[in-house]
Amino acid sequence: MFQGAMQVADIWLDGTHLFTHYGGYLPFTVDLTQHLSLEQEHEYILTVRLNNADNSEVPPGKPQSHLDFVYFGGLYRSVSLRVLHPVHISDTFLANRVAGGGIFVTTPLVTADSATVIVQTEVQNSDTRMNHVRVHQELSDADGNVVAKSATENQTKPEAFTRFTQTLRVEQPHLWHPEEPNLYVLHTTVFSNGTATDDQFTRVGLRAIHFDNENGLTINGRRFFSVGANRHQDHPYVGYALPDSAHIRDARKLRSAGFTSFRSHYPQAPAFMDACDELGILAIVSNPGWQYMGDEIFKERVYQNAREMVRRDRNHPSVLLWEAQLNESDNSSIAAELYHIVHEEFPAPGCYAAGDRIRKPIPDFHGWDVEYSYNDGSRPLWIREWGDHVDNWTDQQGSARAPRDWGESAMLVQATRHLQVLDEIFSRANGPLATGTSRPAGADLWAGVDTYRGYHHQPFYGGPLDLFRLPKFDYYMFQSQRPTAGTVHGAENGPMIFVANFATLQSSTTVMVFSNCEEVRLSQNGNVVATQRPDAGYHLPHPPFTFRLSAFSGSQSMLFATGIANPGTPIGIVKAEGLIGGKVVATHMLEAPGVPTQIRLELDDCGIPLRADGADWIRVYAHICDARGNTYPHGDDDVTFTVTGEGRVLGDASIGANPMRAEAGIATALIQSTGTWGRIVVEASTFGLKPASLEFNSQTADSHGLQMNTQTRILR
Repeated sequence: MFQGAMQVADIWLDGTHLFTHYGGYLPFTVDLTQHLSLEQEHEYILTVRLNNADNSEVPPGKPQSHLDFVYFGGLYRSVSLRVLHPVHISDTFLANRVAGGGIFVTTPLVTADSATVIVQTEVQNSDTRMNHVRVHQELSDADGNVVAKSATENQTKPEAFTRFTQTLRVEQPHLWHPEEPNLYVLHTTVFSNGTATDDQFTRVGLRAIHFDNENGLTINGRRFFSVGANRHQDHPYVGYALPDSAHIRDARKLRSAGFTSFRSHYPQAPAFMDACDELGILAIVSNPGWQYMGDEIFKERVYQNAREMVRRDRNHPSVLLWEAQLNESDNSSIAAELYHIVHEEFPAPGCYAAGDRIRKPIPDFHGWDVEYSYNDGSRPLWIREWGDHVDNWTDQQGSARAPRDWGESAMLVQATRHLQVLDEIFSRANGPLATGTSRPAGADLWAGVDTYRGYHHQPFYGGPLDLFRLPKFDYYMFQSQRPTAGTVHGAENGPMIFVANFATLQSSTTVMVFSNCEEVRLSQNGNVVATQRPDAGYHLPHPPFTFRLSAFSGSQSMLFATGIANPGTPIGIVKAEGLIGGKVVATHMLEAPGVPTQIRLELDDCGIPLRADGADWIRVYAHICDARGNTYPHGDDDVTFTVTGEGRVLGDASIGANPMRAEAGIATALIQSTGTWGRIVVEASTFGLKPASLEFNSQTADSHGLQMNTQTRILR
């Protein structure tokens, strides 16, 4: 199985052409059975040729030079070889059967007291004889306790598919919700004539979702408003070729910012979808496309993409909406068929197709279940993109677009702009419902991470996270909107506080503090400036706090930061304390940075160690620091990275990767593992500063620490 190959793939076996696949975002499977001989030993050569040239017949179809993102080339997701018994659980993509293939789990009835789980298993009998097949289901909770079982059996015809449908009932279920993403594991075992021939594990979340115009979104009977972000999957130096760990780290960073949903212009990596299940991120799965509609061949491939994205992701409890439309395109000629496909492939409660309202009559199409733009109040509303405003679509400059190295003023403008629009969204979500409108069920920022673009030389700079996943001030603004009682495993939770300032000679002494606490106490150089509640006039869950401070330095100099200032000189320390019920629950210390003297290294693992498989990589940040270890925000030194042990630096000077010029005081290296687990030492150096070293270990594949992927098969 190929999980992602961009974007026209031709496959040969020993020089014989077997297959051509069109499209780069969804899996495909090549069946080699009829081309292999088991009677004699033979070494086979499987050849894959990929063509990523502009192709108007392959979605997204639009030339990359006119596209607002980049679909990088290559075999960029995993490939697996599966050796199966003749009687096995069918491959979803090879089967190519409506609402069929593999395992399909639905939860038609979910309450706080009980949940009904329906499991459809399609068994393929590739044998030339009849087989007596028994399918056994076992559902376990997070502690490994079996909460429900079922078994059914039937005769299967030779060279045929047979569907087995079973119902499981769970009493007092642990429901899945963004704030409590509880998961179960379904173990499906197939027996042929009494012998186990295949098994598969599928993660299951028990939840009931509902949309309506008045309440927006309800999950398990409770109204829930989601603030989320769009996400592209590219990364500097590697394009689309991210390992699973990088996708999961992205998900953890976005969830730690308080984002509870995501959207994109194409289906995301399976590892990212798994992380959404684990972290409570509602997923909008989108058909690949952007501002383009092609010919009939193109449309047929759009239809097939719609089917395959539902088939791939239908068992994820995080999936909220199926965006069958092509983004910002004239969907009038395909909307009716796409709507039909989504509901045909997912014929169960909780299936919602989403798209922009089509403002002209279309036969057999009465609108999407949930509508984005042009919503006239007749359908539930989701705001698919917000927050990005530019002067024009050629120059692409805007108040919300700010790279980190443009400094604190630009980043503060970005955060303030997003804060203002988010405040308006919360006003619409929680205020009186105006006539002819629907209450927003959720709103996804464009976008959560800076990303590369095809039609502009600059990347998109409007994300709270930059290209290297470093946070801007904006990140903490969003983080301050999360609840204080969060307990989602794998993400930052609870009370937070952040002073949006660098405390330099050039910094503003009017300081904005982001916090989800009831009050903030701000001190400067040991003296309390004020204790105050949030700024008035907002509809946000947690408005900002604004303070006025004195100058950050003793006079005109920052010499105190080097340790040579006169005794008694103010040392430029700002302390922010978040209070709930009068008690300090969060603290942020801000120290005015001095002249750079050294480098400090930081491993960006997000709790996921580097895997020793020769492909995994991890970010290491090199901070340009003063003598006290404070990051110097104006540092732009060229940092050279060297690695010894079981690792290597990805990229070199030809792409600006090594040495790398620091941006806003931080340079980033990607450290890739070898195929052997063990010690890795990273060293960073630049002219005039004390170098730094960082030691860590890569882990064996078995101790990676990642959650089990959905539909992980034990092969026979």
